[in-house]
Amino acid sequence: MNFHLLPPEASTIARESDWMFWALTVLSLFICALVFLPLCWFAVKYRRGRKVDRKISEEVATWKVEVTWTVIPLLITLALFTWSADAFFRMETPPEGAIEINVVGKQWMWKLQHAEGAREINELHIPRGKPVKLTMISQDVIHDFFVPSRRTRRAAIISSARSIAARLTRQ
Repeated sequence: MNFHLLPPEASTIARESDWMFWALTVLSLFICALVFLPLCWFAVKYRRGRKVDRKISEEVATWKVEVTWTVIPLLITLALFTWSADAFFRMETPPEGAIEINVVGKQWMWKLQHAEGAREINELHIPRGKPVKLTMISQDVIHDFFVPSRRTRRAAIISSARSIAARLTRQ
């Protein structure tokens, strides 16, 4: 049985998206272990009824520890933000010569129209190895357009100009 946690990659950004996913997962597990393991240790060591000295004998300067546990997570967070923002802007900027496809979300369906006129409903067929630019809009509510193999998920929202024009023509 072949089990794959993530679907096959079908875009240039998919591998980097997977690396970001695993980096965040490992970082989260590390931070959980860093918090949870000492918590368990101290819960056992200082449990009620145990003969342990609980008095602070002298004043301890903690500013170095406090600065360290503030600066290191800040730097890690800034590095992850920079990495993901760079990937986001590369993903959102279509290359020259990208195939343009208009996507309209309607209740229970997607209507897609290619630049050369071909139309599809609820399926998207594109040539392999060609960049694609999707222009999405919704006709009624917010719709979620998700292509797992490309690691992209976008919300198609109602265009206020289009909905105003539709209301004016109904009168």
